Amino acid sequence: MKKLIVLTLVCFGLISGFNVQSADAKITTESEKVSFTMTEETKGFSMADYNNWHYHPTELWYKFTIFDAEGCTLKMTIYRITLGGWEFPRSVKEFTGNHFDFSATDRVEGDPYKNHSLVIEKNPGCGDVKIKGKYGIDHDEPDDYPF
Repeated sequence: MKKLIVLTLVCFGLISGFNVQSADAKITTESEKVSFTMTEETKGFSMADYNNWHYHPTELWYKFTIFDAEGCTLKMTIYRITLGGWEFPRSVKEFTGNHFDFSATDRVEGDPYKNHSLVIEKNPGCGDVKIKGKYGIDHDEPDDYPF
């Protein structure tokens, strides 16, 4: 009788192990690596969403390491840019001092297949600041999507 119970439990465990759930979506990432010394007061990057023809949900993000910024504040703003050239801020974050191990980060919902930009501004009087990291766009595409 014990063998029958153990065998039943083993079979049930094996059968339940075959029920693997599939993911509802896959994430496609477009990113750009940067490493520069910011000598000017403002630096900007384009975050164009040209590969999202079917308007899948979009997230804009960055993760930077900031060096040589003692006593300096950097303001990082992600903008949505309209066809008319208007800029609407989607996210504004300030980082004071050094941030190591890509700890200066942000992630915000974007508008699919639209132009966005990332603008970094430093306070007047700050010296040269070194920035290294990545910025990009993620698309949430359904698994059953043909391409």
